[in-house]
Amino acid sequence: MSMASANTISFWQKLDFLPAIFQISCETFAAAIWWPLRGEKAPRTFKRHILLTLMRKTFARLSTQQLQFIAGSTESNYIAWTKEQKIPARSIQLSHLNTKAFWIGDDQADTVVLYFHGGGYAMPGTVAHFTLLTRIISQAATQVERSVAGLVLQYDLAPGEHYPRQITQCVELLRYVMTDLNKSPGQILLGGDSAGGTMVFSVLSHILHPHPSISPIELSTPIRAVFVSSPVTRFGFTAERFHLNEIFEPAPVSTLKEWIANYLGTSGKDSWNEPGQNDGEWWEGLTNVVKGILITIATDEVMADDVQAMASKITPVYPELTVFSSKNDFHAEPGIGYSVGLEESECSQFIKHWVAERLL
Repeated sequence: MSMASANTISFWQKLDFLPAIFQISCETFAAAIWWPLRGEKAPRTFKRHILLTLMRKTFARLSTQQLQFIAGSTESNYIAWTKEQKIPARSIQLSHLNTKAFWIGDDQADTVVLYFHGGGYAMPGTVAHFTLLTRIISQAATQVERSVAGLVLQYDLAPGEHYPRQITQCVELLRYVMTDLNKSPGQILLGGDSAGGTMVFSVLSHILHPHPSISPIELSTPIRAVFVSSPVTRFGFTAERFHLNEIFEPAPVSTLKEWIANYLGTSGKDSWNEPGQNDGEWWEGLTNVVKGILITIATDEVMADDVQAMASKITPVYPELTVFSSKNDFHAEPGIGYSVGLEESECSQFIKHWVAERLL
């Protein structure tokens, strides 16, 4: 069944919310008591420590179905956000895929950012993603004359749908913007966080090496820019760092493993879904695909080493790659922080200014 979210759960799953809330609350309270004894191996503020603990405990305790039930869908979250902002809700439809994408900003804008949200292929787009795009657009408006808008893709979530369905939806949104909206690649940017950032690299891989089950896509000129936050580049999650640094993460490693397994389904890992496994030769030709790539990461996140390893293989064949690392951020904070009441992160600030510079 294709699904953007789990709309229904059983009576027993609903009943389970009560003991789950009690357990999560107790474990988070215990973490609060432990804070004064934390030493150096902990998030930099008490607020971040509590928020990250609350998220980890919630993801660990609830099933994916329960999480999707309370998280809603990208569409429902977008509609609620537009009502709060008192702006019209506007969308486009990829009819042949039964897929929607939602506008942030003026749908007649000269330049369009196609955004693939994170959430382990299991969680929907949230207020944080819409806010991030709004701030990117606002920053661009103050620095350049070019008008910019965003399109947030509502791709199907796992385990309702599996790879390569989600990458197909990403590719077809790019094709739609080029053909139906008549935008040249130079008027298009791609962005994403966490799993969404991974799918950005999946799209770039598909342009370079067409996936056997997805229609090829050709570019007349390079895409203007790509920015990703904390992409998931390898699926192993077995290095010692994944245990030692889990305290800095919004989701426990056990949940990450489950989400990736749900996303892959019966498919194995390959060059399109796990970009970090590819050598430099795979990325040759990127200069003809995109004018500049930005990757932001949190220095302490469990996947930082994997991202740096992939970047070291890309850079020799593609010098237009920028990697920005923040000691103060956590994994994919640009796509999460605004939803949990945090101040604008260092990575978010860097993304805003980097994108604006690429639009000059």
